[in-house]
Amino acid sequence: MFSSATTNTPAASIRTSRRRQRPLSNEGSISQPPTKRQRSTLNKETFVPLDARQHEMTETKTKPVAALVKQETREISGPPKQIAVRGKKTRSGERNNKGDGSTVLTANNTYTVSRIISGPEKLLLANTASREHGSIHSDSGYALILSHTHATVWPYSKPPTEFPPYVFDIPHPSKHVSDPLPLGCLVSPSTSSSEPGLVVVIPTSGKITYWESVDSAATMGLRLRQNNIELSIPGMHSGETVIQILNAETAGFVLAFSTGRIAYMNVRDGQGRPTISVQFLRGSSGSTGGGIFGSLRNVLSTSAYRGDIAAVRADLPRKVGERQVVVATAKGKIQSWDIQRGGHSSLNAEADGRETIVQTIKQAYSAFSDLLIETFELLDFAFTTLPTQPSYSQASDGIPLLLLTSLTDRDISHYFLVSVALLQSGLAISKIRPIKSYTMPVNRDAISKTRLYLPNPAHVAYVVFDRAVAVITMGAQLEEAQYGSPHSQLMTESHLSPQTFEDVVFFRDDAGIEVVGSGMEEPHGLSPHAMGIFKPQGHKPRFPAAVLLVRGKGGGIVRVAAPDYCSRTSAYTQQVTAKSKLEQAVYFGSVKENPISFSVRPELPFPASELSEAALNLSEDILCSRNPHILSVQPNFADSLKQRSVALHDLAQYLRSSGVELDRATRWKLLCDAEKMAAATTVWNLHDACVSAKPKGEKRSLITDIVESIHEDYKTEPVTEEGELDRVRKWFTCDVSKFQIAVPWAWQVMKHTYQDGHKDHAFVVEMLSDANDVVMGVLQTAFAFRTANAKLYGLQAEPLEHGVLVADYEGLPEFWTSTNLIEDAVRKQLELAHGLVKEYWNKPQKQGQPSVAVVNKLRDEYPTLVDVGIRSSNERVRYCLSRAQDSPQFQIEADKLRSIQEEAQDIQITSLQDDMALSDKAMALAEKFEILKTLARVTFVELKQTKPQTKANAKEVRQKIAHYFDKFGKKWATAFYELQIDISSMPTLLDDFEEQQEYLTSFLRAKPQYAKVAWIHEIDRENNFDQAAQALLDVGLMREQNVWSKKIELSIGKLARLAVKKTAY
Repeated sequence: MFSSATTNTPAASIRTSRRRQRPLSNEGSISQPPTKRQRSTLNKETFVPLDARQHEMTETKTKPVAALVKQETREISGPPKQIAVRGKKTRSGERNNKGDGSTVLTANNTYTVSRIISGPEKLLLANTASREHGSIHSDSGYALILSHTHATVWPYSKPPTEFPPYVFDIPHPSKHVSDPLPLGCLVSPSTSSSEPGLVVVIPTSGKITYWESVDSAATMGLRLRQNNIELSIPGMHSGETVIQILNAETAGFVLAFSTGRIAYMNVRDGQGRPTISVQFLRGSSGSTGGGIFGSLRNVLSTSAYRGDIAAVRADLPRKVGERQVVVATAKGKIQSWDIQRGGHSSLNAEADGRETIVQTIKQAYSAFSDLLIETFELLDFAFTTLPTQPSYSQASDGIPLLLLTSLTDRDISHYFLVSVALLQSGLAISKIRPIKSYTMPVNRDAISKTRLYLPNPAHVAYVVFDRAVAVITMGAQLEEAQYGSPHSQLMTESHLSPQTFEDVVFFRDDAGIEVVGSGMEEPHGLSPHAMGIFKPQGHKPRFPAAVLLVRGKGGGIVRVAAPDYCSRTSAYTQQVTAKSKLEQAVYFGSVKENPISFSVRPELPFPASELSEAALNLSEDILCSRNPHILSVQPNFADSLKQRSVALHDLAQYLRSSGVELDRATRWKLLCDAEKMAAATTVWNLHDACVSAKPKGEKRSLITDIVESIHEDYKTEPVTEEGELDRVRKWFTCDVSKFQIAVPWAWQVMKHTYQDGHKDHAFVVEMLSDANDVVMGVLQTAFAFRTANAKLYGLQAEPLEHGVLVADYEGLPEFWTSTNLIEDAVRKQLELAHGLVKEYWNKPQKQGQPSVAVVNKLRDEYPTLVDVGIRSSNERVRYCLSRAQDSPQFQIEADKLRSIQEEAQDIQITSLQDDMALSDKAMALAEKFEILKTLARVTFVELKQTKPQTKANAKEVRQKIAHYFDKFGKKWATAFYELQIDISSMPTLLDDFEEQQEYLTSFLRAKPQYAKVAWIHEIDRENNFDQAAQALLDVGLMREQNVWSKKIELSIGKLARLAVKKTAY
């Protein structure tokens, strides 16, 4: 192999001998320290850049390779540093990756995105001002992060407390911060270690550093001795940089350069000793420049080719010491190389596919026919050979590849997955699949390149952009199922790929989020890439996944996995729906430091009707606990109710913040669903408190009776086989959408209990007290919630009055707080409460009579019950009136209900004053709902009942009356003055409230029937004899039937008219 040239050591043969040679001395290996290894932790100071130290380099003269001999260890000067080290652990068994403490960031039926709890990436990636990049090596279970000065390696799937990271100083770092970051790659473990090695390349200088084992390197670092070998790449040209390093073990490594050249690198000699060697590959044409573009002179003279290599990938290992490496350029040129251990290489296939690919895309999809071929770019590719397929024959089948390409139209890029076969004769295209969910152009300033991953069994492809990940299911199995069908043949001839699942996970723009490294995971047992090269250290991926290193707030190691990869049909029947997007935003948008953006994207628009339907379905799923993200079984059931309430709030918040256009009916329906959830929470708390206060064996409440009495069509029966024994809990879990049934059934339970023989008033009073709690709890909570959250649901412009819509009910569904059953039940419940309080309140308790405390409770809560009853009735009347044009039955119901309600509310409010001594509450309710006739009655009664010694109360009542004049104006004046006339209270009418005289004058002049009183007011208060004469003459001539009275009225009218004339003279 390559020589490790020293003074006394002959150069080794290029071809590896059959017999493994024994090293001449122990110089070629790094001996392991016998002492026990120590452990330390990673801290912030670990990543403080240290002064660059100069290392001596030697190069071999042997051609065609250059090699470096490991130098003697020497002391390293400088301040001591703290390095995280891990001692070798004895493992009795391999770890399972379940319960690793990862946080699910979003999920749907196809994929799950989670943040892995690992450790150092939190510290390394949190600072968006610094520059790092890295990679994921799932074969070994390690992650790698590189900055200009440090390399950090750690097992990303292990707990950070048990497996701290390894940290290395990078020798000879770049001189400028703006220089490309170092490139690194893990190396298969040596025979003396179970841990992988590490090789790091400085792109600008070409300096290579190799650590044989990350474990031993960190351990020896404690002794402050050099533990790595180094080399500068020979033959690099001025301005040339290394752009990619590829692990192609067991053959070696491949380096890609900005000039388009390719080099082979090895880090061990033929005897397995650590030695670095590099040689550039030569093309089959024998050009001296080598590489993918032929003559190096032409490469260096053509600036358009600089940085043209898009990706270098290695195919599955077929033999030990051999790998097939494919190189692709951004312009669509693809080459396949056979590389062997020792540097032997041969070019076996080459094709320029740009024109063919662009032409095929335009033929298959006419919408892209205007795109220019100059905008074509090949971004990355992946091998598509399945592990179950036999080794392909290059001559006949070619090399199957999946290309990620793009065509750009101004600020929009169109991406395509192109299935091809690389043949010796050219490129054969089989399928083209456009990516429709992502149209942002590639960010040229991104730290990490756009990457395509197709983990086995090749059912799901992941496209990793700088701030997004596309998840695309592939159609391989669908093609197998439809092989030979006319549809399949037609699609094959047209190069069309079947429409499969596609979605994009976007990262937030406001948190400095950026993907700075990535890798893929393959299910354990399906990954052929490792070929026993790496020891997985207990890391066994279960699903095909892309693993990302995400920088910024909330970043870290993020895994995008497809758990249902083995399903043969779900990938093609399931598509991204508006509901699935809403679910992701609702259930995961509130995750702490979630780096994922759930905002509506222009690439995936949904019709307003579909969004409305999706929002309603999701809202109902939350109410009924039908979503898997809702934990219906929790130790504290109140937490489950709270979780669902939060989900409904998050749904409304997302719809509002995203600017989703919802129709008015949908907004009201969503608000009503949230009201039911809030009301259910209130009633559950009442039930829980009631049951908790009762002794064992009596754990029942009125809610228990209500749930048991509800018909089976309106409730979900508990499944006893699954341990569901609590009917109440089951109803609150699955049937909150039918919660309006609870209010009328509170009354029905009392009625049926009474009819069944429980007629004892003490028992009835107790049940009524519990029923009042239910009714008030439901309706009060609903109306208060509606008022407080109307703006959240985009209904801030709706005219609400005490939680009830004032007008414009057209097009809205029936409100659940005012069904005809609820309105009727509440009114009857109020009648029963009034009768019982009137009979038992403020009277001595006798044997067998209701408890005084409970009766007092009924009295105290009666005003609240009247309040919600009036609101519910008003809402019902207004709704029926709005539907009167659709059906005459609604008009009949509205007229009947309004008549009943006017009488009922007058009795309910006046009874507060007459039977319960709650005049203040009566006046407050009448004022609140503008029931002015009742308000005039209770205020007048209160005014006249005030005793002389309580002048302060009389003054307060008069102040309220004056306030009503200011607040309600003529409407109040009409009600108040008509009451005075009806009860013949002329002194109050004519003598009191002089400040409001204008209202009395206007009232009397507008009411000709009151002329017998009006003329007195005109003369006494207004001093208007003409108006008094007019009133008397009108009543005498037009209205008066009694002859004597008519003469008197006409006479006085004439006298008043004469007084007017005399005054004029």
